[in-house]
Amino acid sequence: MSEDFVADGTQEIVIALDHDWERRNWARWLGCSEDELKLAVETMGPDPDNVRRFLRQAR
Repeated sequence: MSEDFVADGTQEIVIALDHDWERRNWARWLGCSEDELKLAVETMGPDPDNVRRFLRQAR
């Protein structure tokens, strides 16, 4: 998982697809295939909540 620091110093979790293990883990955690995950991130961006909503609507 990738973490980015927000302006106030807190960390924001974002979906990163840079490594095989990241794609596998996110796909497992979100209950989708790696291809579905890639499409969701390309469409909605790396925010896990937005990706989760996209995947839910796609089913």
